[in-house]
Amino acid sequence: MRSIDSIGGEVPPAVGAAPGKPLAAMPQGDRLEVLRARMAAIPSRVGASSRAEVHGQDVLAVPGGLGQLLPGGGLVKGSVVVCSGSSLVNGLLAAVTGAGKFAAVIGCHQLGLLSAAEMGADLSRLAHIPQPGQDRLAVLAVLLDGLELVVLDLAGETVAPSRARALDARVRSHRSVLVVTRGDWAGCDLRLESKPTAYGGLGRGHGRLQSVHLDVRVSGKGLQPRTGRLTLAGSGPNQTAWTLEAPKAGSRIRTG
Repeated sequence: MRSIDSIGGEVPPAVGAAPGKPLAAMPQGDRLEVLRARMAAIPSRVGASSRAEVHGQDVLAVPGGLGQLLPGGGLVKGSVVVCSGSSLVNGLLAAVTGAGKFAAVIGCHQLGLLSAAEMGADLSRLAHIPQPGQDRLAVLAVLLDGLELVVLDLAGETVAPSRARALDARVRSHRSVLVVTRGDWAGCDLRLESKPTAYGGLGRGHGRLQSVHLDVRVSGKGLQPRTGRLTLAGSGPNQTAWTLEAPKAGSRIRTG
């Protein structure tokens, strides 16, 4: 891993330090501000490598029928997604790791590893960091360098706009997908909201759960909201089928 000094040359005058002062001579707090400012400036250097170029081509896999609701049929690389619902999160982890990619989950104490495995996740390709320390965003910045999918559990915390912009730039430059749960992310590219509406296989106090029905709403930048009902049912050992019922453009559902 590169040292913090190897990243940059001279300090921008706008930071408040004398021009030409090396990063190594600055206090740690000032160095972090310098690096965040440089990260925030990345979009102006890489240009508008617009996501329209990657829709339908450069995407991460998603489970079954969920892809029918998403532009391009999957999660576009270089995007930030706000997601609600543990089933959706587990399904995304299963689809990505099951396809041979690597993923990580930060800050989620109640991650359903068994559920993800039953959906087809390859747990050997999944890193789980339930206790990331005082600055989970610093851990996120490191993981975005080498992993295709990173799930960040904000636990209700708010991310400062300056840090969000810097991490947005990192997501784009490294062609990763950031999925944010239990919190919001200003300027996100996509929102996935889900709510369980029915369960199959259960009788009056007995029976075995055979299926789960989720109402899902997809919205985002330049995207007309879409909704549909997904049915999750076991289709074999460590396999779950995601079947979409009648997607509707522009309709609304209530999500919890």
